[in-house]
Amino acid sequence: MAGAAAALMIWNFICKQAERSKIQAAYGTVVGVNGHNMVVDIKGEDNETTIILLPGWGSPSPVLEFLPLAEELSKDFRVITIEPFGYGLSDRVGTEREISAVVEELHECTQKLGCDQYYLMPHSLSGLYSLYWANTYPQEVKGFIGIDPSVPKQSDDEPLPISMAALNKLSAYFQKTVNGLGITRLLSIGHPENAIYADAVYPYSERELEVFRILSMDYAYSKDIMNEIKHMEASLESVRDMKFPETVPVLQFVSEDNCELLETWETLHREVITETDMSEVLRLEGGHYLHFERKQELVEKVREWVRKLETAM
Repeated sequence: MAGAAAALMIWNFICKQAERSKIQAAYGTVVGVNGHNMVVDIKGEDNETTIILLPGWGSPSPVLEFLPLAEELSKDFRVITIEPFGYGLSDRVGTEREISAVVEELHECTQKLGCDQYYLMPHSLSGLYSLYWANTYPQEVKGFIGIDPSVPKQSDDEPLPISMAALNKLSAYFQKTVNGLGITRLLSIGHPENAIYADAVYPYSERELEVFRILSMDYAYSKDIMNEIKHMEASLESVRDMKFPETVPVLQFVSEDNCELLETWETLHREVITETDMSEVLRLEGGHYLHFERKQELVEKVREWVRKLETAM
């Protein structure tokens, strides 16, 4: 048994080294930030209004995860998907992933791309970064569009006996172990979808699936990402009393499943809103990954909401 496990690990390691070249410059554009390379993907470049997509914690490839959503939104908007350091094809930097540092890096990236007016559209943990960002650069942020985003005080009344940060960390270490043993690679031979979590109906190309598979198996939960979760409680505390500035309208998409799990989930998303004339909170049936389950509904609502805002400006 031990011999078979060792053989599987050696085979997995050899495959990882052999496949390294397959992900080099596989997608996106490189932006220099603080002496390191941050990868972004830009769609709908000719459109005037910019939306910046930011990933949830631990996404193996934000660009490929958001690709179905970005393509739909790019029919009306310039859509920029950013892979923070430690994610996807961006560099691993080995620095402390405090909220202020992460936001400054992301903001510098947008500045290098010439963005001075934009909508932030985060998923999950990036909701905290976006709240901090909007309060730091309110003159730049035209609006906030949250995909079941993290919010201040969410850990005050967690429904499980273990904190979400600890649960995420345990899940990450389990997945890293399964990946390192070669089990994920074995199960995904001929079935790359077994290694990734993605929009099940989007027609990814074989090349995209292979890159997504490799990043999910061999590069997920980097040291930067694990350091990020170490700072999650501190990040929550940093924004504990923050609300969005009055100049920043908010559109919140919140998961029905999470509302049932945590009674205050919808309320917490309403509490961070200051601008009330144009802001909305929509409770949608589905889980945390609403951009998979309710993509078309999200896109149509964003088009309608942004159009209304732009007309009113």
